Amino acid sequence: MALPYRVHSPGLWNWLHSGNTFSLPQLELQMMIIFAITHASDCILKPYGVPQFTSQLIAGIILGPSLLGRFEPIKILFDVRSQEIIGMLAVFGHLLFLFLSGVKMDLKVFKRMGRNAIYTGIACILFPLIIGLSVGVSLKRSWRLTKEEAYSLPFLTVLHSLTPFPVVVYLLEYLKILNSELGQLGLSAALVSEAIGLILLVLATLIKVAMEKNNFQAIFCGGSTIIFILTLAFVFRPTMVWIVKQTPKGRPVKTVYIHIIMLLMLVSGLVSRSFKFTCIAGPFFLGLAIPDGPPLGSAIVNKFNCFTEHVFLPLFVTTCAMKVDLRLISLDANLLTFDIILVIATFATKMVACLIPLLYSKMPIKDALALALILSFKGEVQLSLYFYFGDEQVHLIPGKERSLAVVAILINATIAPILVKYLYDPSWKYAGYKKRDIIHNRHNAELRILVCIHKPDNIPTVIKLLETSGPTRQRPLTVYVLHLIKLIGRASPVFISHQMQKKTLSKTSYSENVITAFNRFKQDNPDGISLLHVFTAISPTKYMQEDVCTLALDKLASLIVLPFHRKWSLDGFVESEDCAIRTLNCGVLELAPCSVGILVDRGRSTIPAESSYSVAMIFLGGSDDQEALTFAKRMANDMMNINLTVIHFVASESEEIRGWDDLVDHEVLKDVRLNNLSGGYVTYIEEMVEDGPQTALIIHSMIEEYDLIIVGRRHNVVSPQTSGLAEWSEFPELGIIGDLLATSDNNTRTSVLVVRQQQKQQK
Repeated sequence: MALPYRVHSPGLWNWLHSGNTFSLPQLELQMMIIFAITHASDCILKPYGVPQFTSQLIAGIILGPSLLGRFEPIKILFDVRSQEIIGMLAVFGHLLFLFLSGVKMDLKVFKRMGRNAIYTGIACILFPLIIGLSVGVSLKRSWRLTKEEAYSLPFLTVLHSLTPFPVVVYLLEYLKILNSELGQLGLSAALVSEAIGLILLVLATLIKVAMEKNNFQAIFCGGSTIIFILTLAFVFRPTMVWIVKQTPKGRPVKTVYIHIIMLLMLVSGLVSRSFKFTCIAGPFFLGLAIPDGPPLGSAIVNKFNCFTEHVFLPLFVTTCAMKVDLRLISLDANLLTFDIILVIATFATKMVACLIPLLYSKMPIKDALALALILSFKGEVQLSLYFYFGDEQVHLIPGKERSLAVVAILINATIAPILVKYLYDPSWKYAGYKKRDIIHNRHNAELRILVCIHKPDNIPTVIKLLETSGPTRQRPLTVYVLHLIKLIGRASPVFISHQMQKKTLSKTSYSENVITAFNRFKQDNPDGISLLHVFTAISPTKYMQEDVCTLALDKLASLIVLPFHRKWSLDGFVESEDCAIRTLNCGVLELAPCSVGILVDRGRSTIPAESSYSVAMIFLGGSDDQEALTFAKRMANDMMNINLTVIHFVASESEEIRGWDDLVDHEVLKDVRLNNLSGGYVTYIEEMVEDGPQTALIIHSMIEEYDLIIVGRRHNVVSPQTSGLAEWSEFPELGIIGDLLATSDNNTRTSVLVVRQQQKQQK
């Protein structure tokens, strides 16, 4: 009777002299080596735009029989018994990954996707399959293939033609274009292709069962699969919806529900295996039946995604690649040529099939090529299928074809992201060829403002800013409100126009408090607000700038207002800080097609409307200050209880006009100096300063006199008025003066608006 394997070692010294027979330290050492080689490869390849998936493949090939696996120490470390242990852990991670991929999928995308996505998704899988099978059948007569090799041909062609949705999501996230127009079209097309691919894989499995067993077994497996899917759709899915309804708004899902779902995930793997399918099919379909997004989908993804993505999945990719022996590829040149032709034929056909509907819809050639490469990208799902169908129990794909397929995946996964980055830059569409700022807006014309909201705390400050901007019948505002919500528990970003909600979305309700607050603001200002639209964007925080800039571009906004990432308590201490919001603000500043304002809320947003509101504009000169002053002038309105003061800091050694900027400064300040603003009154103060410290001293002495201070960003602008202050700047996105006001040590409650004028961008 064999004794159970020893797990724990009696210490490092004894373990080193025990012949490496303890499973736990052996597993730990294997994981250490795998992660070390993976991250070393990633450090080398990442600067060239190569994703980490490629580094994981390379680590597996290095540790496999092609390289280090031929040497005795690696053979001992990765012996057969230990490979079973780490392989089991890796497959469990792959099962969990596909389950979470199913949870993240938003099947409602099918209802709102366009014809272009449908045609592209269908073409990118059916045409490669048809051409691949035709090429295989025609060339099979000219090549001497064994019965086993000929038998594997249709299965290889199907696998070469697939476009798995999780793989496309991975690439779009890596390239940071998930929220772009190209990314959205790619997601929709991939979802269509995934649906067709699943049907093809089910049919391929049933054909395999019929050929190996009998037709009755195939019919039984097919019928059982249909019953399983119907059970998920009409029993499990309504149960999940009931759980969502039972969860109070803003509260987490009960832990017991999460535990039951994970137990059912394991059971679904056993069920799908009993139907002659892979054990990962059941969990994937189960994940599709779980509502994506909060509260249920988000809770599941939050609990398991991090460890799955960064530990289990790299182990799975590397252990799969470790089974590849590149020496097998050169043993049979005849078969090698046949397989290469099949791989190239399916890849080329997929590219052409994607290009035809995209070019027909008049998409630019570079964008169409980039999307075709994205849909042709090969990743973890294809790798898993190659090894599943090449498993000893299934044995549909011989080792030579499998090794060549892994090499093809490696080449594809290395080159495709680099080419997509070269072909497609989402910032190009924001290039500022037209003047969309405040200073070039026609006098007393409608001003279009896009305001962004992250939390309910942002609403009062933003509304107060809009009220003080002087909306009247003669100078109306058009306000677009964008509520930004972090994407958790779904793969596809969601963009909702609440004016079109009944047409574009299900009964799910979002942003109710935002809609209510701004509708009340519009009711209070019926003459001054010509139009108010509320939108909701649910997307990853690192891609939210795409939503902001795209909406600003579409709506021809002149100003984007962003909340600052810090929040202060009433006693002046920093209460919270969200670095993701700061990254978003910097991203918008880089891409914005119009002017941008960052609003720093220090607490004076709840002043009664009948009370006077003191506003100061600090002017030093330059385009940003000109833009900020133009916005401040709108506030000088007899109908509003607003006291506007313009404080002009002048360098003591500079008196005359030296250049174009000085001339524009003079023109912008002329009506302020003469108090010649129509319908308003403004106080003008001129301060002579010698250097930055003197400027800072004056600003600190006056900061408490005002409720709001408006400044220009003036990033990288060198002037005597700010000399010596740059090295103390903590937040460059606010500029020197904005940073000085926002990070003031005083227990101030004065809010700050930092304005940056629209920047000209070039392709």
